[in-house]
Amino acid sequence: KVLRGRQAGMEVVDIPFDRTTEWLLERRIVGASYTKSLRTVHARLAAALAAERPAEAPAVAQLVPPGTERASLTYFDAKAVMQALLDAGLGEKTLFGGYSNAHTAQWADIVRRFEAGSIHLADAASAMAQAVGYELPALKKEAARAEKELSELVRRQGEYERLAAAAEERYVAACDKKGLGTDCSREEIGRRLRESRSLLRATFARVAALCQSEEMGGAVEYYLAYVRHCLEAAARLGADVGAKAAPPDVTADGADRAGKAGKAKGKAKE
Repeated sequence: KVLRGRQAGMEVVDIPFDRTTEWLLERRIVGASYTKSLRTVHARLAAALAAERPAEAPAVAQLVPPGTERASLTYFDAKAVMQALLDAGLGEKTLFGGYSNAHTAQWADIVRRFEAGSIHLADAASAMAQAVGYELPALKKEAARAEKELSELVRRQGEYERLAAAAEERYVAACDKKGLGTDCSREEIGRRLRESRSLLRATFARVAALCQSEEMGGAVEYYLAYVRHCLEAAARLGADVGAKAAPPDVTADGADRAGKAGKAKGKAKE
């Protein structure tokens, strides 16, 4: 919506936002060669951004920090910087009506050139079309992607919290099984381990004494005898099985011996 007319009889005119510049040209609110004047203003704006920020006006560095690109600024940003310079007391003028401070004079020239021929309206219309047509849809997509990632992170957080609660329950159950009770901290477990280490020394000494006793020696001798008996029995069983499963002798000597054995069996039958 664009306002026109005097304040007493102001009315609202509805026009497409992307045709605001054409509307301004058709009604000769801006000149046909406004782009040339706008390029000059943009060049001076870039020079002002390249200059150092005045130390007397820290608000200027907040409005246009070092590294700010010219394309991101409009007439309204220049007006805000100019107001910050004036608020900082840098608005003193010379006898000829200009500003004595170099920064104030530079930004005042930018504002004046923006307002000359109402080219600041065309610049604002272009910025509005850029924002609505490209920047806002991109921001919407980025916001939707961020919401999707956030929902996924919330889901993972809930899953990890459930896993942590289940692990804590298993840990407490294991502590109860070991007789640690409610105090199942790392320090308490370390203290119990140190105590058990001192108790194990006596247990190991008792086991060593039993191993060196006569009863243990007799048991060891009995076990060795049993193992020898099992091994010898297994060896004999293996020899018998091997003799029964020996393959026939297919050599000439073997055939001769087999024939003689057959004749001997025949004579014995007669």
